[in-house]
Amino acid sequence: MLVTGILYCVLLVFSLSVSRGEVFVTGGQSAFYFWGLYLTGFVFAGRYFDSMARRESALLVLMRPASVLEKWLLCVGIVVVGYPVAYTLLFLAISWPAQGVALAMRAAWADPANLDPQNYALFVPLLRQPLREALLSIPQQWGLFIAAWALQGAAVTGSLYFRKVAMLKTLVLGVVLFIATVMVSVLSRPRDEVLFAWWRDGAATLGAETHALNAALWLALPMLLWWQTYQHLREKELT
Repeated sequence: MLVTGILYCVLLVFSLSVSRGEVFVTGGQSAFYFWGLYLTGFVFAGRYFDSMARRESALLVLMRPASVLEKWLLCVGIVVVGYPVAYTLLFLAISWPAQGVALAMRAAWADPANLDPQNYALFVPLLRQPLREALLSIPQQWGLFIAAWALQGAAVTGSLYFRKVAMLKTLVLGVVLFIATVMVSVLSRPRDEVLFAWWRDGAATLGAETHALNAALWLALPMLLWWQTYQHLREKELT
């Protein structure tokens, strides 16, 4: 977390200096938050079972007095819940004073008639309703969190499946799958309002096919990735 905090501070100093504080609008803060969660969450999840890749320490980890299910549940709790909570607290602790700096910079450089402090309101995930329609709604934020959990599940699964340079191999595999998904989406031409229907207004009026597609994408896929984590952890203990 210390490295994450330092990197975020360096990024803020650079971006605030270049944009004279304009980049730190509420929408910009949400972009910083979720991109940081995706990048650091992937690394954290991929290193959770890092000791399993080394033969000399894998045996000690597997011989701890806990069942496979208990180890898996502990992993889910720390990776899916613990890390995002710690990351959010760190983000808010750094962003709160940065918000004041951004407002001071905008007051010094921008026309007071065009400066609306509400545009620079502190972004608090899932707690603050967006002040502008262009910002992420609460349902859309939930969608991004679910995508982050799926990404973390893929990282943990890759760290258990691959023996060497697991994180790099998992990242390459993820990029290949992402490109393949984009190509399939382009060929089939699914509309955004279909793929992301659950996170838009009026989701209750959708048809059964749209609900089934969203359930497969936003529920079944993350659950499958974390189920694979359990299976690979179980195989590690059996072997």
